[in-house]
Amino acid sequence: MICALFSQCQTRIAASHSQNKSQRKLYLPMPAKPQTTNRQSHLAPIPNGLQRQLQTFRRSLWRIKVTEALLAGCLGLVASFLMVFLLDRLFETPASLRLIILLTGTSLFTVFAPYWIHRWVYRHRREHQLARLISIRFPNLGDRLLGAIELQDQKEKTENLSPQLRAAAMRDVAKEASKLDLTAALPHPSQRKWLLAVVALSCVTAALLIGAPDAGINSFKRWIMPYASTERFTFTRLDLSAIGTPERVPYGEAFSLTIPLAKDTGHKPMEARARYGNDDWVQAARVKDTYTFHFAGQRAMDTVTVEAHDARHELPFEPVMRPETEGIEARVELPDYLQRSDSTSDLRSGYISLLEGSSMSIETTTTRKLLSASAELVTLPQHEQTQPTTPSIEDSTASEPTNKTISKTVKLEIEGKTLTSEPFAVAKQAMILTVDWRDIYKLSAATPFQIRIEPVQDQAPSSYLNEIERQHIMLEEETIEFKIVAEDDFGLKACGISWEGSFSKPTTGSPASGELTVTAGNPTKTNITSPFSFSPANLSIKPQKISLRSWTEDYKPGRGRVYSEPTTLYVLSRTEHAQVLKNRFDSAIGQLEDVARQEQNLNDENLRTERDMGEDLQSESSREKLKRQQDSEAANQERMEEISKRVEEIFKDAVRNGEIEKESLKKMSDALQSMKELSQQDLPQIGKKLEDAQDRRNTNNKSKKDLKEAIEQQNEAIKKMQKAIKDAKEANQMFEAGTFVNRLKKAARTQDSIANGIIGIIDTIIGSSFDDLDPVEQRSIRKSHTQQRENAIDIKWIQEDLSNYYSRTQNPEHKELYNIIQKSMADAELIELAKRISANLSFASISQSKYWAQEIRKWVKHLEGDKNNSGGGAGGGGGGSQEEQDFEFMLKVMRMIQQEQNIRGRTRALEDLRRSLQKPPPKTQS
Repeated sequence: MICALFSQCQTRIAASHSQNKSQRKLYLPMPAKPQTTNRQSHLAPIPNGLQRQLQTFRRSLWRIKVTEALLAGCLGLVASFLMVFLLDRLFETPASLRLIILLTGTSLFTVFAPYWIHRWVYRHRREHQLARLISIRFPNLGDRLLGAIELQDQKEKTENLSPQLRAAAMRDVAKEASKLDLTAALPHPSQRKWLLAVVALSCVTAALLIGAPDAGINSFKRWIMPYASTERFTFTRLDLSAIGTPERVPYGEAFSLTIPLAKDTGHKPMEARARYGNDDWVQAARVKDTYTFHFAGQRAMDTVTVEAHDARHELPFEPVMRPETEGIEARVELPDYLQRSDSTSDLRSGYISLLEGSSMSIETTTTRKLLSASAELVTLPQHEQTQPTTPSIEDSTASEPTNKTISKTVKLEIEGKTLTSEPFAVAKQAMILTVDWRDIYKLSAATPFQIRIEPVQDQAPSSYLNEIERQHIMLEEETIEFKIVAEDDFGLKACGISWEGSFSKPTTGSPASGELTVTAGNPTKTNITSPFSFSPANLSIKPQKISLRSWTEDYKPGRGRVYSEPTTLYVLSRTEHAQVLKNRFDSAIGQLEDVARQEQNLNDENLRTERDMGEDLQSESSREKLKRQQDSEAANQERMEEISKRVEEIFKDAVRNGEIEKESLKKMSDALQSMKELSQQDLPQIGKKLEDAQDRRNTNNKSKKDLKEAIEQQNEAIKKMQKAIKDAKEANQMFEAGTFVNRLKKAARTQDSIANGIIGIIDTIIGSSFDDLDPVEQRSIRKSHTQQRENAIDIKWIQEDLSNYYSRTQNPEHKELYNIIQKSMADAELIELAKRISANLSFASISQSKYWAQEIRKWVKHLEGDKNNSGGGAGGGGGGSQEEQDFEFMLKVMRMIQQEQNIRGRTRALEDLRRSLQKPPPKTQS
């Protein structure tokens, strides 16, 4: 039975061996139940020798494979570290790549080594597993060894297998195995290669660590902690601390990037390079351990790559607009004496003029928040003043401006986008304030903002009278209206008028003088225009010469009032007024005669043209001559219009006078009517006919007809001019004669006034010497004495004027009157009467004054009788033609209108006077 069992075993082993040979692969039996390696647990353990060989094989296998796993893990770690070290030398290794390298390196320990140990240790811990591994090297022994191992735990039956046969089979396998070195069946060992690789990489690592310990330590940190913020070590180190993230550069402008080497850099390359985005590389040489790269203007955000030896950095750059001003204004505080509140001024123009003694500060708003700012105030020397100011009289004692440039720093406060300076005083010389700033991106303005501050002095105010002639003649009851205009640069305190009178000849009383405050100002009022009505009668101003001025004053201490140029008012009596009108009428008559002569000359020239070119008026030379005649006619028409306006003004003033006879006014009115017709109708028609004669569409006959009609109209115009001249001269003679009457009447009234004045005080002065009289009576006598001397002088002037009048008119009545006055020796007698009055010969003075008043009235009757006789009965009561009656009615209406205008004017003047008196006088500032 044992032999049969052994034979069966041999047969199975042989079949298994042959199957292995045919398939050339390891036979793997079906999984069996786990079996313990404990020898006592086997039913029939293999021999001890074979058992020892298997254990030796297992230990060798485990030692080799565990060693390989450990060496592979070490190799992975060293290799991954070296890879990070080498990559860091080339570029900035990304954290993700370093993580992959670390995971790959440690995976030989964490993945490969456990797998390797599991495969070669855990899966080769049992005897049958070892047998299969041995069968790879020794197939025959391996199969038999595997069968023997299986027989250890096989339960036999007597009919199948005897224990002796099994033991014999095991001894046979053990004997065969003892002849072989089972370690030869171990897998090809790689621990030496792994060890060599580990040693080699370790040596390299050690050499690198010894040669570049900083780089090694840095790479180790970056390898072991890939996502830590460990900066990459480079032998060349750049100091990037001054570069922002991202760095802002001026938009569209070329810019420079300066990068210094770090102090702890190990290598200093001679050159470095950089480029903006994908642009060309820009080279920069090392200068004092810095590299400066110059880039063209950029408009898009991109990265600047900088490379210097092994240092490589990518810096984000963003082009942005430079900070600009959104608004800049000055806060100005004027000197206290102006009593003005603070004001603001726009400074975008870069220029401001300020009053000396003011202080100002600036407030600027920029387009971006500011980081820093600076301001410098420079006072320019005198020779650099663009608008030198001339010191006023009150500033002549001020300190002289310096010729040195003075600079000082102005403190600034920054709040977001707003920049505010401290207040600073305005000097007497021009100043330039330079303001510069940097925004949060450290960008400055394209150019520092400059403000030029020009000092100005508080100029004196000005005042003048508007809408009034520089010289004006008026009666004392008339009212003149004008405007008082005052201007100042910083404020008016008040304005008004003042007047100062003077007599042109000796007279009683004192010249008029006075002043009024018309309008009160305020510190902010720089212009005053105030209408005013001036009435001499309201101000008790007698006929005299008045110098009228306006005045104003500002708020500057010590300056006082500033007066305008004077306007001269001649306040005349009616007699003086008539004499002035007569002189003006004389001048107008002379001009009228000139116009008449010119018109006659034009008429002569037209006649020559008709005679010389009558058959060829359509020629070019004829048309040119007619054109010149037309232009001259138009000029004569303009002169006639001017004369008409002057005579019309004289006529109105003559009506206003009230003492000029209506006959004179009637003749003056006739002359004026003729002059108006000439200027408005006759002369324009002549010019129109001359223009028609030049028309190119005319036939020669039509031009001759037009020229002939122009000559005929011109003849009529000349006749009308001569009539107007005749009427004007007659009016002038009547005018002048009437002035003699009025002047003599005035002289007679004066003599009566002197007599009545003495009669009023005769009870207190009779029988006393002048020195014994009371001062009141003395003053009254002096007044009468002065009136008498003035009247004597007037009589003398009347006598001389009569002589001149007779020489022009050859009127015998005026010659007779001149002889009567001369024979009476009135001028000398009246002077003698003045002496009697001053000596207080009161009775004789009264009688003499009455006598001469009667004599002067006789002279008046002499002239009035001549006037009535020469007037053809025109002055006889209410008679006369209807035309004369109509004219007299018109005169009455005109005088009523003028009186009404005078009343209204005086009322306005009184109202202006009332308002002026109600205003308190301006306070004078000390």
